[in-house]
Amino acid sequence: MSKTGTLMMVFMLSFMTACGEKPVIKIYPQAKKEQIESLRLVVRPCDPDIEKTFRSLYRFNPASDTVLYVNHKENISCNSNQNAPQKALSNFPGNFLRMEVKRGPVLYYSYYIDLDEKADADDIKRAFQKLKRDLGMGSE
Repeated sequence: MSKTGTLMMVFMLSFMTACGEKPVIKIYPQAKKEQIESLRLVVRPCDPDIEKTFRSLYRFNPASDTVLYVNHKENISCNSNQNAPQKALSNFPGNFLRMEVKRGPVLYYSYYIDLDEKADADDIKRAFQKLKRDLGMGSE
Protein backbone atom coordinates (compact mmCIF):
# COMPACT_ATOMS: atom_id res chain seq x y z
CA MET A 1 0.00 0.00 0.00
CA SER A 2 1.31 3.46 -0.85
CA LYS A 3 2.04 6.15 1.74
CA THR A 4 -1.03 8.04 0.61
CA GLY A 5 -3.21 4.94 0.98
CA THR A 6 -1.81 4.21 4.43
CA LEU A 7 -2.38 7.79 5.58
CA MET A 8 -5.91 7.73 4.20
CA MET A 9 -6.63 4.46 6.04
CA VAL A 10 -5.30 5.84 9.36
CA PHE A 11 -7.31 9.04 8.86
CA MET A 12 -10.54 7.10 8.17
CA LEU A 13 -10.04 4.74 11.11
CA SER A 14 -9.51 7.66 13.47
CA PHE A 15 -12.99 8.91 12.56
CA MET A 16 -14.55 5.48 12.90
CA THR A 17 -13.43 4.79 16.45
CA ALA A 18 -15.86 5.33 19.29
CA CYS A 19 -15.80 8.36 21.49
CA GLY A 20 -13.01 8.49 24.02
CA GLU A 21 -13.14 7.11 27.52
CA LYS A 22 -12.34 10.51 28.99
CA PRO A 23 -15.17 12.74 30.13
CA VAL A 24 -15.96 16.04 28.48
CA ILE A 25 -16.03 18.65 31.24
CA LYS A 26 -16.94 22.33 31.08
CA ILE A 27 -16.68 24.71 34.03
CA TYR A 28 -18.68 27.86 33.29
CA PRO A 29 -17.61 31.37 34.40
CA GLN A 30 -20.31 31.68 37.07
CA ALA A 31 -18.88 28.63 38.89
CA LYS A 32 -15.63 30.52 39.38
CA LYS A 33 -17.43 33.52 40.86
CA GLU A 34 -19.68 31.80 43.39
CA GLN A 35 -19.11 29.07 45.97
CA ILE A 36 -21.63 26.24 45.83
CA GLU A 37 -22.87 25.61 49.35
CA SER A 38 -25.34 22.78 48.69
CA LEU A 39 -26.95 20.76 45.93
CA ARG A 40 -30.36 19.28 45.25
CA LEU A 41 -30.33 15.99 43.30
CA VAL A 42 -32.49 15.22 40.24
CA VAL A 43 -31.89 11.92 38.41
CA ARG A 44 -33.52 11.53 34.98
CA PRO A 45 -34.83 9.04 34.12
CA CYS A 46 -35.44 7.84 37.66
CA ASP A 47 -33.06 5.05 38.66
CA PRO A 48 -33.03 3.98 42.33
CA ASP A 49 -29.51 2.48 42.11
CA ILE A 50 -27.98 5.61 40.61
CA GLU A 51 -29.79 7.86 43.08
CA LYS A 52 -28.74 5.68 46.03
CA THR A 53 -25.10 5.83 44.93
CA PHE A 54 -25.16 9.63 44.65
CA ARG A 55 -26.84 9.94 48.05
CA SER A 56 -24.12 7.77 49.59
CA LEU A 57 -21.50 10.26 48.34
CA TYR A 58 -23.06 13.57 49.42
CA ARG A 59 -25.72 15.02 51.71
CA PHE A 60 -28.07 16.62 49.18
CA ASN A 61 -30.38 19.41 50.31
CA PRO A 62 -33.91 19.17 48.87
CA ALA A 63 -34.38 22.92 49.48
CA SER A 64 -31.23 24.01 47.63
CA ASP A 65 -31.66 26.30 44.65
CA THR A 66 -28.55 24.78 43.04
CA VAL A 67 -29.41 21.52 41.31
CA LEU A 68 -27.30 18.60 40.18
CA TYR A 69 -29.11 17.13 37.19
CA VAL A 70 -27.98 13.58 36.42
CA ASN A 71 -28.99 12.17 33.06
CA HIS A 72 -28.16 8.65 32.00
CA LYS A 73 -29.08 6.44 29.13
CA GLU A 74 -28.45 2.79 28.55
CA ASN A 75 -28.74 0.41 25.63
CA ILE A 76 -28.65 3.18 23.06
CA SER A 77 -29.39 1.92 19.60
CA CYS A 78 -28.58 4.24 16.78
CA ASN A 79 -30.59 3.81 13.62
CA SER A 80 -28.98 6.71 11.79
CA ASN A 81 -27.31 5.90 8.48
CA GLN A 82 -24.63 8.47 9.30
CA ASN A 83 -23.40 6.41 12.26
CA ALA A 84 -23.68 2.99 10.59
CA PRO A 85 -19.96 2.68 9.67
CA GLN A 86 -18.86 3.85 13.10
CA LYS A 87 -21.24 1.46 14.85
CA ALA A 88 -20.30 -1.49 12.64
CA LEU A 89 -16.53 -1.01 12.73
CA SER A 90 -15.91 0.18 16.27
CA ASN A 91 -16.91 -0.09 19.87
CA PHE A 92 -19.83 2.35 19.60
CA PRO A 93 -20.85 3.36 23.14
CA GLY A 94 -24.29 2.22 24.19
CA ASN A 95 -24.59 4.21 27.42
CA PHE A 96 -23.77 7.64 28.82
CA LEU A 97 -23.68 9.60 32.06
CA ARG A 98 -24.19 13.37 32.10
CA MET A 99 -24.17 15.73 35.07
CA GLU A 100 -25.07 19.41 35.03
CA VAL A 101 -25.03 21.85 37.92
CA LYS A 102 -27.47 24.74 37.51
CA ARG A 103 -28.92 27.53 39.57
CA GLY A 104 -32.07 28.59 37.80
CA PRO A 105 -31.20 28.92 34.11
CA VAL A 106 -27.48 29.48 34.84
CA LEU A 107 -25.22 26.54 34.02
CA TYR A 108 -22.21 26.17 36.32
CA TYR A 109 -20.77 22.82 35.31
CA SER A 110 -21.27 19.99 32.84
CA TYR A 111 -19.76 16.52 32.70
CA TYR A 112 -20.41 13.93 29.98
CA ILE A 113 -18.93 10.50 29.39
CA ASP A 114 -19.78 7.68 27.00
CA LEU A 115 -19.80 4.26 28.63
CA ASP A 116 -19.74 0.70 27.33
CA GLU A 117 -21.97 -0.50 30.18
CA LYS A 118 -24.67 1.06 32.35
CA ALA A 119 -23.22 3.61 34.78
CA ASP A 120 -22.20 1.75 37.91
CA ALA A 121 -21.15 2.91 41.38
CA ASP A 122 -17.49 3.30 40.34
CA ASP A 123 -18.40 5.46 37.31
CA ILE A 124 -20.63 7.63 39.48
CA LYS A 125 -18.07 7.96 42.26
CA ARG A 126 -15.32 8.99 39.81
CA ALA A 127 -17.60 11.52 38.13
CA PHE A 128 -18.90 13.05 41.35
CA GLN A 129 -15.45 13.27 42.95
CA LYS A 130 -14.25 15.11 39.83
CA LEU A 131 -17.23 17.49 40.03
CA LYS A 132 -16.52 18.24 43.72
CA ARG A 133 -12.83 18.88 43.02
CA ASP A 134 -13.57 21.06 40.01
CA LEU A 135 -16.11 23.15 41.92
CA GLY A 136 -14.06 23.34 45.14
CA MET A 137 -16.76 21.64 47.19
CA GLY A 138 -14.48 20.03 49.75
CA SER A 139 -14.64 16.50 51.05
CA GLU A 140 -18.29 16.05 52.08
